[in-house]
Amino acid sequence: MIKKIKSEGITCGMYLLPVIPFITDTKNIMEQSIKSAKDAGVDFIIFGGLTLKEGKQKNYFLNVLNKYYPELLSEYEMIYKQNKYGTAIDDYYYSINQTFYSLAKEFQMSIRIPFDLIKNNIDENDKIVFILDCIDYYLKLKGERTSYGYAAYLISRINEPMSSFRKNLRKINGIGETTRKIICEIIDTGKSTYLEKLQIN
Repeated sequence: MIKKIKSEGITCGMYLLPVIPFITDTKNIMEQSIKSAKDAGVDFIIFGGLTLKEGKQKNYFLNVLNKYYPELLSEYEMIYKQNKYGTAIDDYYYSINQTFYSLAKEFQMSIRIPFDLIKNNIDENDKIVFILDCIDYYLKLKGERTSYGYAAYLISRINEPMSSFRKNLRKINGIGETTRKIICEIIDTGKSTYLEKLQIN
């Protein structure tokens, strides 16, 4: 089916998320999924771990988990320490991200929507947001803390073109000098050499 769709010139991606801790987040399962996607002709895979926000979502999930995998409840208590976002501990995300990243490289699978596929169909601000978000994602895969995602969010809320706003970038709380230089490069060239380096490495 995917090959038929692609023959019409349509790009195909796969969302491998959320992986379920200790159930679908193993190297073997991820490898099977990525290999199957590659064999089917998928162009990119978006990957992510599970969040469990307090309330109905978390209660329902844990009830199902208790029914089918009661032995895992203590493991979940260890990695999902209560916070308002429902995220697991950093070490857990780092571990699964590293596994996914190494497998994606092995199968030469893009881990974000390739920029070349969309660059001619989005405006200047959206290009900046897209590239900053990709940088944020790549750095998080490497286990680094990053503010690029927050910068992308801030820019997504600006209505005027960033090229006319570039002199005021320093005034935006949350956009530092390094981020400002990246934004200016995107405005001037339509791309980011920093992102290109991250994608290679």
